[in-house]
Amino acid sequence: MKKIFSLSLLFILSVVITHSQDKTTIEPEKYPYLKEKYEYTFHKGFDEVWEAVLKSIEEIECQIMQKNSRQDDNGLYRGKIESDFCIFAIGDTSWQNFKYYAIEPPFIRGGVWVSGRFQYKFILREEENGDTYVRIIGEVSGFEIHVTNKVHFFKSNGFKETMMLERLKKNLGLPFELKEG
Repeated sequence: MKKIFSLSLLFILSVVITHSQDKTTIEPEKYPYLKEKYEYTFHKGFDEVWEAVLKSIEEIECQIMQKNSRQDDNGLYRGKIESDFCIFAIGDTSWQNFKYYAIEPPFIRGGVWVSGRFQYKFILREEENGDTYVRIIGEVSGFEIHVTNKVHFFKSNGFKETMMLERLKKNLGLPFELKEG
């Protein structure tokens, strides 16, 4: 009985230790573009920023999946633009690209990734002073065909969101301000 108890205790401890090691600490030097939020307030009107967002998505040859805007009770506009899933890798290069654009993509033993894709979500809000606030949310996903035969989603490391924010600034006639770290 003691032996079974000891083995059970060892098993439980190994599970607890393994589980605690799964919570990886994200090293800032490994992901220099990673931020909690990708946001910017433009000193431009809502319509101008809205059109620049649409143009920025079009420039990367991606489609718009959804766009809607409305006016609140104070007459200020709010809107959301969502891109389709933009393919950035097909076939053998998919896994390499995941390691470049995602944080800790899931390793699937024997997995065959057939595509990598990215989706952008823009949230726009007109401020009372006429400025427009923009927040970009991005998500990396890919299709694995051999083991799971499904789409997997993982956290972006911020590179694509940062580049899109800089593209948006360029399309609004603002200077390029990319800063690492």
